[in-house]
Amino acid sequence: MQAQGTGTPSESVLIPAEVVDLLRDGLRSQLAVAARQIADADGQLGAREHPERYQDPLRRIDASRALLEDLGWSAPPSDLRVDLQIHAWALTAALRDQVSVHADMLRDVDRGDEQHETLTRDRQALEALALTVLLSRTQAPALCPSGGSGGPRLFRS
Repeated sequence: MQAQGTGTPSESVLIPAEVVDLLRDGLRSQLAVAARQIADADGQLGAREHPERYQDPLRRIDASRALLEDLGWSAPPSDLRVDLQIHAWALTAALRDQVSVHADMLRDVDRGDEQHETLTRDRQALEALALTVLLSRTQAPALCPSGGSGGPRLFRS
C-alpha cells in the first residue's frame, strides 16, 4: 500500500523502503505508550469525572494508527510518500522513538559486531529521514506539535 498525500511535494516526504519497518516499530511503540497513559488515567481517582485525561493519549493513538494504515501494518516495505499535512506528528514521534531505541542498542553492542553495523546503518537512515522531515516542517510551521503536550495540533479544536 502506498501512502499518497494530496499535497504538494513540500507537504510530503519520501519514506525509503528500508525505513518503513522501523517506522512501523516506532508507531507501535507510540500506541503502547498511549495505551499505558490511558490505563494510568483510568487508575487515578475520579477517572469518570475527568475524561479530559484521555484526550491526548487518544489523539496520539489516532495519529499513529492513521499513519500505520497508510504505511500498511505488514505489507512488504516499499518506497512511499507520506503527506505531512496529515501525518507530521505521528511520523516525527515514530522517528524520535526509533532514533532513541537505536542509540540505546548501539551502546550495548561491540563496535566490530555485525549487529553494530546494521544498527548504525538503520540509525543513519532514520536520522536522514528525520532531517528531511525537520527541513520540510520548517517550511510549514503549522505542522509542529503544540506546546509540550505531545499531541498533534492538527487534531485540536
